[in-house]
Amino acid sequence: MVKKAQQGDKEAMDKILELFTPDIDYLSRYIMLPREDAIQTLKTELMSIIYFKL
Repeated sequence: MVKKAQQGDKEAMDKILELFTPDIDYLSRYIMLPREDAIQTLKTELMSIIYFKL
């Protein structure tokens, strides 16, 4: 699924983000930003890791 996401498959990326949603929600409580901003930041960082570091 990660390889598909790296190749631009939006459905694969959506599935990965969906899998991490509970963890993202949990971690967003500990970031000193409004909750929506913290969630967006975590999702953006996860996508960056998938695209550029794996």
